[in-house]
Amino acid sequence: MEKELGFAFLPAPAQRALQNAGILTFEDLNRFTRDELLSLHGFGLKGLRMLEEKMAEHTIEFKMK
Repeated sequence: MEKELGFAFLPAPAQRALQNAGILTFEDLNRFTRDELLSLHGFGLKGLRMLEEKMAEHTIEFKMK
């Protein structure tokens, strides 16, 4: 079951970065590492911290290196 929580809580540049990378649901995040997300244009540490907080609430994890 896909966790379609949406990314509206993130700043607009971070939302666009995720969308451009094909990350449309929280389930999509487990295909990426933290470093891969940080390499996306428009996605920075602030977005990462906000995303990690929301992911922890829903027991979703990033891909391991």
